[in-house]
Amino acid sequence: MKRTKPIAFITLLVVVALWGIAPVVSKSIFDEGRYSPGILIALRGLFSIIAMAIIINKGFKKLNKSYLICIPAGIILAAAYLFQFVGLKYTVPSKNTFLENISCITIPIFMFIFIREKPTWYSIVSALICVVGSLILVAEGFDFLHFFTSGNLLGDGLSAIGGLFFGLDIAFTKVFCKDKDPLLYVFFQIVVLTVVATGYSLIFETYVFDDFAISFNILDILQVVFLGVICTAVCWVARAWAMKSIDAVTVSLLVPLSAVIASVLSICLQIEGFTWNLLIGGLIILLSIAVSAIFDYRKECQCKKDNNTEEEAKHEQCQSEL
Repeated sequence: MKRTKPIAFITLLVVVALWGIAPVVSKSIFDEGRYSPGILIALRGLFSIIAMAIIINKGFKKLNKSYLICIPAGIILAAAYLFQFVGLKYTVPSKNTFLENISCITIPIFMFIFIREKPTWYSIVSALICVVGSLILVAEGFDFLHFFTSGNLLGDGLSAIGGLFFGLDIAFTKVFCKDKDPLLYVFFQIVVLTVVATGYSLIFETYVFDDFAISFNILDILQVVFLGVICTAVCWVARAWAMKSIDAVTVSLLVPLSAVIASVLSICLQIEGFTWNLLIGGLIILLSIAVSAIFDYRKECQCKKDNNTEEEAKHEQCQSEL
């Protein structure tokens, strides 16, 4: 166990780094017109499905009718990816990746809708902090009279909607998929995502927006394989394995740092320039994530403590009756 924990931590850091690289690679693909967002998601999903099927192997024996829940879950995930990737086409990687984290706004809302779980005060505070950070992030400077004059508002808005759908996906998974094998669940989610993305690309990108693009160049295909196999399939599996040895709060705090990596890499490659809005807005969003993660962890620990206390009390009562 002592050896496993550091390896799991390093594995998680590699996953975070790869998830930071992925949006920068995707942005360069869009800017050069090699793939349109929908077909890139579809191909990334296809390669991911093949890789995950090999990894799961005999695990498919666990499959039963209850996994039909993956259909609505996959549609939700597809909406999140489509909004995020189409948004990325019209904005910069830093804003796109940071805005993904406004999922913290919709998680408590949908947890209340699904199971009437009342939002805690810290989830409300976290959501408000995240909103403030997001507003600063998408603005141009700090002239509040011209707060939303950015030319990237379309991309920023779509990226934010993608983040809201990611929050819905998290809440849906928490409520309806607790008893599912995580690898099988993700696998079938991605299957549905791939089907939806393919349909979107063939209908909307081909006939409505007329911006369908696909490349059969071997180097371009290798980039899509990298995004699908390494950044999706391998990273999801590696993250699931690492979470067995690392506490939830560490995972919650580390994974959003992929947005920081994407921002730094994007600036270094001159895809975008440094702005104070990016620095301040990004830091505020990370603060909101930290607030949510830390208090969620404390709540979980308190629940476990209360359950243990109840079990001890029942045991003592049984002993006294004997």
